[in-house]
Parts: sequence; structure tokens; C-alpha cells
Amino acid sequence: MNQILGLWRDTWIVWCVFLALSVAMGAVLGWFFYLLVVCLPVPFLYFAFNRYDSLGREKADL
Repeated sequence: MNQILGLWRDTWIVWCVFLALSVAMGAVLGWFFYLLVVCLPVPFLYFAFNRYDSLGREKADL
């Protein structure tokens, strides 16, 4: 859980922008872009568990 909180602490604005753009593009261009909202947790969790340690700090050896 600390990995997720660490990534959210460092990149929350980026994920909020992705979410807003996906919803806006879905409303303007079509329903297909709403699928991006469903897919956003996958890269978020991937980066959280690969880039942050169990204490929520960024790993130094990357």
C-alpha cells in the first residue's frame, strides 16, 4: 500500500490530467476513450510496485 501512496504523492497531478483528458475526449469524440479510464489503474500499479519500495520511497537503483 505504501508504494501506491508514494506514487500518488509524487505524480497525482499527472494522473488527474490523464483522467480529465480521457473523460473530455470520451464526451467529445466517442465512448471508446472511456475505456482509457478503466485502463489507467494498470500502469499506475505497475509503476507503483516497480519504482517504490515497501516504505513508499522511490527506489534508488533505477
